[in-house]
Amino acid sequence: MRLMSRVALVFAASILAAPALSAQTSFSVAAGATVPVGDAADGMKMGYNLTAGLGIKAPLAPVGFRFEGMFSQMDWKNVSQGNTTILAGIANATLSAMPTTYFIGGLGLYNMRAGDLPAGFTSDPVTKFGINVGAGLNIPLTGFGTFVEARLHYIMTKDDATGAKNTTLIPINFGIRF
Repeated sequence: MRLMSRVALVFAASILAAPALSAQTSFSVAAGATVPVGDAADGMKMGYNLTAGLGIKAPLAPVGFRFEGMFSQMDWKNVSQGNTTILAGIANATLSAMPTTYFIGGLGLYNMRAGDLPAGFTSDPVTKFGINVGAGLNIPLTGFGTFVEARLHYIMTKDDATGAKNTTLIPINFGIRF
């Protein structure tokens, strides 16, 4: 009789705990400023970015994953017209430090192209790998949440043949997570 009651107790506990152990998904959209730093700041002005992401995380686990698409645009300095646009696909790991703070980092594929060029100028797009690291602050609300996040994106654009240097950007975003 004791064995049956223990089996029943374990069975009931597993049924009640199973939803809490399954992964939760979230969708996020964010926008903000993109600040070029290092060599990138010599040729580009501060711009803007838009990001959409899909997050996957078990409710009680501190580690999760976020897959994102990012669009960023920055005008050129010292030129009457022209800009750089970046379209990226990024895979990140997230680590919750406390209920409201987290760290994020991962790898991405960044497509950079020159846009709005003056007449007679041409430029080929370039696609390069990059890494990113950053931190964020969750602001939970009823039914959804908001967040503020800053990251450093290091895009490996260095090319000795053309003299191109690596590109470093810091997007600072405000977003909504559903």
